Amino acid sequence: MKLDKIKFARIIGYIERVYALNLNQNDVEKLDNLIDIEVPVQEKLYVSAELVDELLRQMALGNKIPAIKAYRELCHAGLKESKDAIEGYWVAKSNLDVDNFGVRNVSN
Repeated sequence: MKLDKIKFARIIGYIERVYALNLNQNDVEKLDNLIDIEVPVQEKLYVSAELVDELLRQMALGNKIPAIKAYRELCHAGLKESKDAIEGYWVAKSNLDVDNFGVRNVSN
């Protein structure tokens, strides 16, 4: 992917305004040649339905460590990030289970 013409024109305009320059055609061509590089396109990653099912199953069962492992594999996250995400779910869920008067809602 290359920098498109509109973005390039905006950059040139910005440079001219900020630095009070009046760039001529030769200067613009030099700048264009400097930034004319290919940027690799990010490969799309798709998640596995089995991984999602495993994460949801472990969370429903209340199995914290297997849920963290499943989250790590699913999101390609580190241990701390995964642990914080899983623990954050249980904190948020427990806060939703308590009404405004501090009474735990029990729904069956």
